[in-house]
Amino acid sequence: MGDISNAKSREELNERAGLPTDSSSNQTWNTWLFKTAKLGDIVFSNQGVNKVLGIGIITGEYEYHEDDKYPHQREVNWLTTKVYEYKSHTFKDYATLFWPDTFSPTKTWQFIFSEYVRLYPELTGVFDEHNLDYSSVNASIKGPDPEPSEINYWWLNANPSIWSLSDQKVGDRQTYTSRNEKGNKRRIYKYFETVKSGDIMVGYESSPSKQIRAIMQITEELHQSEDEGEVIEFEIIEKLEVPVSWNELKSDPSLNNCEVFINNQGSLFSLSEEEYDIIRATIDQKNISEERKLESSTRKPYDFDNDPDKPFISRRKFEEIISILKRKKNIILQGPPGVGKTFIARKLAYQIMGYENDSQIEFVQFHQSYSYEDFIQGLRITENGATNLRNGIFYDFCQKAHTHKERDFFLIIDEINRGNLSKIFGELLMLIEADKRNSSYAAKLTYAEDEEDTFFVPENLHIIGTMNTADRSLSIIDYALRRRFAFISLEPIFDDNFSAFLETQGVSKSLRDHIHTSVRKVNEVIKKDLNEGFRIGHSYFCTFKNNQNDGDWYQETIEYEIKPLLEEIWFDNSDQVRKMYEILSL
Repeated sequence: MGDISNAKSREELNERAGLPTDSSSNQTWNTWLFKTAKLGDIVFSNQGVNKVLGIGIITGEYEYHEDDKYPHQREVNWLTTKVYEYKSHTFKDYATLFWPDTFSPTKTWQFIFSEYVRLYPELTGVFDEHNLDYSSVNASIKGPDPEPSEINYWWLNANPSIWSLSDQKVGDRQTYTSRNEKGNKRRIYKYFETVKSGDIMVGYESSPSKQIRAIMQITEELHQSEDEGEVIEFEIIEKLEVPVSWNELKSDPSLNNCEVFINNQGSLFSLSEEEYDIIRATIDQKNISEERKLESSTRKPYDFDNDPDKPFISRRKFEEIISILKRKKNIILQGPPGVGKTFIARKLAYQIMGYENDSQIEFVQFHQSYSYEDFIQGLRITENGATNLRNGIFYDFCQKAHTHKERDFFLIIDEINRGNLSKIFGELLMLIEADKRNSSYAAKLTYAEDEEDTFFVPENLHIIGTMNTADRSLSIIDYALRRRFAFISLEPIFDDNFSAFLETQGVSKSLRDHIHTSVRKVNEVIKKDLNEGFRIGHSYFCTFKNNQNDGDWYQETIEYEIKPLLEEIWFDNSDQVRKMYEILSL
């Protein structure tokens, strides 16, 4: 809808959103309430329908910030961020404190104030200061709109081969037929007859995804469609940033009696309010941390040419690596220690995304004990001694990429050659290939529970490995894996650009010249005596701060970082170590 500062009515918002003028969609109702809320109105920040995370007062008029993730904004003075959790029906006949909308009124505000004062007496003075009435919860309560009828909760199984929740956007409307392809009533047909407008529905994508990916709201109960026959209609009101897997919910003992987990054969299942709250809490627990990560990301536009902290490689070389990564999907940046492999990996991701956003980047470091179970999927022993199937970091990250097909995602694997790669990747060795990134190559994983439980790597996920060529304790990467990666060598750079960087950091000209000549001289000896993979990288000299003495900083770097490196690579030649140390020292 864009900037709604000048919008005069909710009907005008409906037109902007492409809805009928008289539409009662919550998509515009919530936004209209948000815009028209008065200065001094109270805001309750909530998680789900029964947990309060904070209480604040609106202090600013509506503002629109086009470049922000959440462009519609109001300034709020938060009076408290203490948490209160409500138990259903403990106040009159209220099952919940809040409606499941993004921004809507609540009639229980005085009760919430009184509970906060009961639990946190120190807030009495704060509430009194702002004239908040917490004395009587039985007083008449005014609201801008009548409370809707009781909400029911549902679970809908969506078959991704027919239509995928991942392809939907917030605000999209879909229909679901009450009869199968043969015209017979679907299992538990009475649920389709019971569904009513305003009900909330959990959107679950069945095999091979097996994840909750959206929350929907019923917009039209069972009715006759001209093209599809009997259908219910619903609107996507929330698309999860991080999907929630079937295994996560099934292992929750509080959902043991939930009918969808007792027998998942069917399309539409009923959820009790308590079951929905449990599922909603799991969704929130996973997604709140991710949303915080998103909010902390700068999301400012990124371009190599305009980056004041760009890598010390040419634009041509950078673009060449970008081209290889887009085509091959998997690359390994290899080189001596200190050439900025991990630093460049992140910059590559920014360049392809077009902006800086670390929420689309996952970082993992391989080591000798890292396993398939850590990376893909494996069994874990729970506290009560039972076994539970847990997804690994790569599996979950792939599912996140599947959910948001319009974005690019990047897995950065540091020290990729430190792990047993064939063991860690398992059957994914084939699936990571660029031309195998689609459902026709979906494979059954080691711990798959049924034949339909398959997996494939999405096309919008890129793997960037880093490999230290100076580490002699590691085995050579096997040819099967090597064929699936492009290997790009990075060099130590001590050129004019690097000297210019040191100058901006405050390093004196005499020391800049010494670094430039002495390190290059030592690297020539290393290359001739050993091999180029053992050379000293420029990153060792990127740590100077202006409040230091540059001579002291440099000598500390040589003594405690470079000298141990020389002793390692010339472990059998102490005379050579001494000569190189003397060249480097001031």
